[in-house]
Amino acid sequence: MNWWMCSECDYVLQAELPPKKCPSCHAECIFSDVTCYIPECGGAGRLNMKMVAEKAKADKNKIN
Repeated sequence: MNWWMCSECDYVLQAELPPKKCPSCHAECIFSDVTCYIPECGGAGRLNMKMVAEKAKADKNKIN
């Protein structure tokens, strides 16, 4: 199972494939894979919090 992050509201969920619509904001959005694949973030299959934080920060910078 992978971790996916919504491009609209930054909602994170775990699923084999991302949904067509976000369960949180109900938008048809792009989901980024934020799954950890390296030991530095906890090992394969875990949520990569560094990627989540960087993506959220980048999204906020686009707004400003």
